[in-house]
Amino acid sequence: MPQVAAWATAAIAAVITGGPTTAAAATAATAVATTIVSVASQAILSAAITAGTLALQGKARAEGSATAFRLDTDAGLPFAFGRIATGGVINYRKGFGATNRYQGIVSTLAAAGPIRSHEAFYADDELTTFGANDVATSGDHDGAMWLQRKLGTQPQTALTSPTGLELSATAPGWTSDHKMSGRACVMWTLFENSKLTEYKGGLPKPLHVIEGKYGWDPRLDGTWPGGTGSCRLLTPSTWVWIENPAIAALNWAIGMWEGDGGASEDGTPYACSLVGGIGSSLDGIDVAAFINAANVADANGWTIAAYPSTKDDKFVVLANMLQAAGAVPSRNAGRISCVSLGESQASIVTVSRADTVGAVEVSLGQSRLERINTILPRHWSEDHRWEMVQLGPISDSAWVTQDGGKRTRGLDYPYVTEKNQAAQLAYYAAADAREAISGTVTFKPHLRRIQPGDCFTFDEPGFLLDGVKVKCLKRSYDPISATVRITFRQETDAKHTTALTKVGVAPPAASGSTPPGVYVEPPSSFSVSVAGPTVTLEWRNPGTLFDAVRRYRGATSSFGSATLIGASVGALLEARTATDTPGAGTWFYWLTSVDFDGNESEPVGPASAVLADLRTTSSGDFRTTSDGSFRSLG
Repeated sequence: MPQVAAWATAAIAAVITGGPTTAAAATAATAVATTIVSVASQAILSAAITAGTLALQGKARAEGSATAFRLDTDAGLPFAFGRIATGGVINYRKGFGATNRYQGIVSTLAAAGPIRSHEAFYADDELTTFGANDVATSGDHDGAMWLQRKLGTQPQTALTSPTGLELSATAPGWTSDHKMSGRACVMWTLFENSKLTEYKGGLPKPLHVIEGKYGWDPRLDGTWPGGTGSCRLLTPSTWVWIENPAIAALNWAIGMWEGDGGASEDGTPYACSLVGGIGSSLDGIDVAAFINAANVADANGWTIAAYPSTKDDKFVVLANMLQAAGAVPSRNAGRISCVSLGESQASIVTVSRADTVGAVEVSLGQSRLERINTILPRHWSEDHRWEMVQLGPISDSAWVTQDGGKRTRGLDYPYVTEKNQAAQLAYYAAADAREAISGTVTFKPHLRRIQPGDCFTFDEPGFLLDGVKVKCLKRSYDPISATVRITFRQETDAKHTTALTKVGVAPPAASGSTPPGVYVEPPSSFSVSVAGPTVTLEWRNPGTLFDAVRRYRGATSSFGSATLIGASVGALLEARTATDTPGAGTWFYWLTSVDFDGNESEPVGPASAVLADLRTTSSGDFRTTSDGSFRSLG
C-alpha cells in the first residue's frame, strides 16, 4: 500500500474537522499515519461511494405494475406483505349461460397464504361493495356483478359460482377439486344484458386492496432469546400479520411455504414445499440483526407494502424490504444479515493502535462535483391509484451551499406507501452517502465483539481518525490468522434527528373516487335551415348503439336554459331530419344522443335560426298570432 503524503493527510484531517489544518498538525498526523494508514485514490473512492448510493435504489417488479390485471400463463407467484393493491393474475376465464351472457374469471392475488383480509374492491376506480350471495350492492354494476373471495388458508375449499343465476348456470369445468389452497384468490362473475350495455363490450379494470400474509416475529416468540409471546416459527396458526419491513425481510429469507406439512401444519417452513423467497435455514440467518432493524423501523413508524413475485431476483426483494426498514443487506459469519442505518447508536468500544494488525486503509468522500445533495424520491402511492409517484426534492441547504449548487439523483422506494417515510429514507440515503470518511481496519481477535451495525471510536492521539466515531458495515473473521477485518464508515449523529423531521410533498391526487361518466357518442353533421316559419334540423345518427337522439331549443346560446322539444330514433349512421316552428325570433338548437341506460352525450351545437315577424296579407303569406305562432293567410 502507498504511504500517506503530508498533503493527503492534511486533506483528510480537514474533512474530519471541517477546516484546514496547520502545518504542525499535518506533520504530527503524518508521523503516525505513515505506519498505520494508507489512502485510496480519489477516483476509486468516488466510484465506491457512487456504487454505494446506487445500491440504495429500489428495483421495480420484474412483472411490471402490481395493479395490472393480466392473463399470463408464465406469470410468477405473487406474495403480499402489508397493505397493498393488485389487479391479480387470471387463472381461468370462460363465458357461460344463455348466449354466454355470464363470464366467470378466477384470479390469484397472493400465494403462501393466508392473507389477513380482502379490504376493498374497485371496478374502474369505483368502490364496489358486495352483499348476500356475493352480488354487487353498489356501483355502476349493482346486481350484475358477483365477487367470491378466499384468503388462501391451507387447506381451503374451492371457489364456486353464485347461486340463482339464469337457468342455474355455473362456470363450466370449475369443480370442488379446484381448491387453490394457500392462494388468496377470487371468482369474479359478470352478467351482460341483452342490449350489451352493462359492460359496453369490455371488462371494468379490477383493483383489489388486501392486507397481506402472516409470518413469524421472533420478538413475539417466548422460546426465542428476548422474545415474549406465543408466536412460533413452526406453527403457522400462531403467526402474526406482517407490517414491519425488517420482519418481512426475515420471513423472505426463511422462505414462502405451501402444502401438506405431514405431522405439522400445512405451510410450515421446512416441512412443506418452498414456493418463493430464499429458503435459508434459521442457522443461516443473523436473526438478531433483523430484530434490531425491526425495532428501529417500529420506533420510526416505518411500514412495508410489498408485492414481489417468483420472477423477481430474491436478493433484490430482500434489499427492497430492508430499504423500507432503513437498513441494508449484509453478511455476518456467512449468515444473511443486515445493518440498520435509521437510528443513532453509542460507540460500544474505543480502539487504538494497540488493537490493530497492520495498516488502516482510509478513503475520502466524493469530489464536490460528484456528491449528491438532493434526492427525488418515488414511492408507491395509494392516493394516486397505487402507482409510483415522485415526491418533492429532499435536501439540506447546508449541503447545497457546501457543494455550490444542487446535485440531484432520483431514488425509488417501491415497498413504501407512506410519503413521509419515503422522504425520511431519502434524507438518510443522501446523508450516508456524504459521510466524509470510510475505510477498513484489521483488528486483533478480541474485537470480534464488533458486529455489523455497531459503532466504535478511534482513540489514538496524533492519528487523523482520533476521536472519530464510525459504524461497522461488514465484518469478517480469519481463523487462521486470528484477525477481524472490518469495513467502516464515519457516523454523524446529527443526521438522525434531521431525517425524522422530513415530510414528503406529493403532487395533487385526483379528487374523489367517482369514475368518469360513461361516454355516449353524439350525433354528427348537424345543421339547421329556415324556410318561412319552419326550421329544419338535419343530422346523422351515432355509429354506436343508442336509444334516441334528443332535440333541444333555447332563446339564448346557453344549453343550460334550453328545452327538450322532441326525440328521434333510426338506424346507426342514418341521415335524419326534423322540423320545428317556434315563431318569430332568434332560436338556438342542440342535439344529444342517449343510450339505453339513460346516459346522455355531450350536446352538439348550438346552431341558430332567425325567423322574421311576417305580417303581409298576400295569399300564401303568414302572420304571427298573439301567442307568437304562425298562421297561414292563404
